[in-house]
Amino acid sequence: MARTRTGKGATSKTEETTSIKPTLKKLEPSVETPPQVFILPKDASSDARIVTIPHPATFAQGRYLVCPERGIYEFTKVSAPKKNPKSWLLAPDRPEIVPNERANEISNDNGYVLQAPDMMVATPVDPLFLVLPALVGDSKNTAQEFLASTDFIATLTESAPHLAQVLDQSQLEGMFAGRIEAVSDCMDMGDEKMYALALPKLVKELVSKAKRMVARGLPASMEDRFVNQVLDVPVLSIKREESSISIAEDQTPDADSQVSSAQESQGSATTVSGVSTAATSISFMDEKEGAVPSPEITDLLRLRIALNFILSSYIVPKLRHKLEPLISDLAVSGQDFSPLDKHLEKVAVLKKEAQALRSLSDNISRKRANEDDDEVVAAKAEKKRKKEEEESKKKNMSLGLKKLAKADTSGMKKMSSFFSKAPAKN
Repeated sequence: MARTRTGKGATSKTEETTSIKPTLKKLEPSVETPPQVFILPKDASSDARIVTIPHPATFAQGRYLVCPERGIYEFTKVSAPKKNPKSWLLAPDRPEIVPNERANEISNDNGYVLQAPDMMVATPVDPLFLVLPALVGDSKNTAQEFLASTDFIATLTESAPHLAQVLDQSQLEGMFAGRIEAVSDCMDMGDEKMYALALPKLVKELVSKAKRMVARGLPASMEDRFVNQVLDVPVLSIKREESSISIAEDQTPDADSQVSSAQESQGSATTVSGVSTAATSISFMDEKEGAVPSPEITDLLRLRIALNFILSSYIVPKLRHKLEPLISDLAVSGQDFSPLDKHLEKVAVLKKEAQALRSLSDNISRKRANEDDDEVVAAKAEKKRKKEEEESKKKNMSLGLKKLAKADTSGMKKMSSFFSKAPAKN
């Protein structure tokens, strides 16, 4: 008799399955003051410090990186676009994995998640802009006062005391004295030199900076918005050209056709003239008329954009109003902006004409749309009228006619066939 097994057999080792539960780690709550990412120059010395200095144009307190060896850097904030939100995961560099190290060994490094991916990039700034408010002095004094470079530096350190704590007097003079001399009139007072701000020298210094900025290339967003869009020439005009078509038919038809259609050939042999067609064409301004700007015009516009950027970013408003007319003066700045002004005037006139033509075209299109709407309304009314007539006819029909209309008359002859004439006998 065969032996049967009533109990559950033992499972083999190969059939054993171990369930691995993932370990979940809770993130720490967000902090009120998250850290910021700073991009600093790699060659900055260990003595470099971040100090607070008033902004030269707005006098608002701002952070600057001051390095005794490399100079002064301002921080520019670079943010991600709001329409494309992102976040950053910051973590230190991991060491190389050792083959003999256990795979499940927990690393000791810590990371951080930034909700707002903003960074502060340190970019070099000319010390001239920081000391320029001290050179301008009080707005009540119209005449420029000659002072030593140490006096201007002392005025700067009064508004920015942290600067004097990072740099000693010799470092301050080495950083600012040369820039003061570049834009000032000098007066030799024996052992000491006295300086006063000279606006023509300052204009030349700003123009030189703007030229270097143009040579390196403007940012793509600035180039597109302030250069390409400004020099873009709109549609100049809509030209309507009248063209006449002359139609002449052959005047030597065959003899048979001349006899049979003498009158028709007499009318068709005449030359039809005066049939005109209006051809509408939209054209741009010709290059000879100045539609496409020359490279000189484009460079002048880039130079003006760079100057406006420097003036609005680093120059105090009361000094800016004095520099703007000097920049336009050829004798002071050395740049003739008159060709650019003439070209911009032409572009402005063309834009006004294009706007007028566009409004005229919109009015014509609106009128045509109204006419089309009237035709549609008339067609709907006619269709409705016919439908009402058919419904009224159906209502006036008698019951017998309605039944007769529903009867199947296929294969039957009509009543008119019985009253037709008999075919003629041969």
